Amino acid sequence: MERRSCGEPAGTTALRPYELASARLRAIYQLPTMVAGAGVLELYLRDHGRVVDGEWPARQVVSCRLVGGDCGSPVATPMIGRLQGCEASYDEALPFPAASFDLVILHHTLDDLAAALPQRHPRQVAEEWLVRIASILRPGGVVAGCGRNRSSPRSWHWRRREVTPHAPEVAALSMLSCQGALLSAGFSDIQVCNLWPHPQAPSTIAAVEVEASRRAFRYALESSRDSLGVSGYLLRRAVVELGLNRFFEPYLFYWGFRSC
Repeated sequence: MERRSCGEPAGTTALRPYELASARLRAIYQLPTMVAGAGVLELYLRDHGRVVDGEWPARQVVSCRLVGGDCGSPVATPMIGRLQGCEASYDEALPFPAASFDLVILHHTLDDLAAALPQRHPRQVAEEWLVRIASILRPGGVVAGCGRNRSSPRSWHWRRREVTPHAPEVAALSMLSCQGALLSAGFSDIQVCNLWPHPQAPSTIAAVEVEASRRAFRYALESSRDSLGVSGYLLRRAVVELGLNRFFEPYLFYWGFRSC
């Protein structure tokens, strides 16, 4: 996609349901940005990044794993062509120069950081990291990510589960607080969307604006009507018409542009 100039509106692209999950996953992070000729950074805590690979059409691609403690200065190691890998400590400042990337990808990263720092409130962790991200983005650059929705009924189950380094189940942000955190970090042209069925194999991104959300969820409901009983259908239709799905879906997807 072409580079976006400051002040130019964000574009959107439909995801094709028949594409491979890995292709769709990469595609959603290219929706709001200008990958060609850009510098791309993916930050993650799990065993490996989920999105960045050697096929990204960018001049610089860095996949950086965040670890606890003092890991020293990260050493970039060539992986596949332009793709480089590194490690950095989440207890220290990001070891990248200011304004060095055009796109930063946070696939469940804010949730995983909140789980790794349980002594602090998840939203505080998310907000502080979004400020750090803004500092390494060029003007007009993009942060894009996904996470669990803290206001979803399913997050009550996540909060009850024991959090371990191998299975952190923390929802850092709700649909509303996600937008607020991005705004407070200095991002503009922010979009917060529902994403389903889940972030590892996304097929649908639905805007949370009331009418757009209703249209998306009406279509999803009608397509599954035959598998629902009358009472189940009527209950779900009421939730859709009240516009509540946009707040209660399990996963959110977001992006924002660094202000010029």
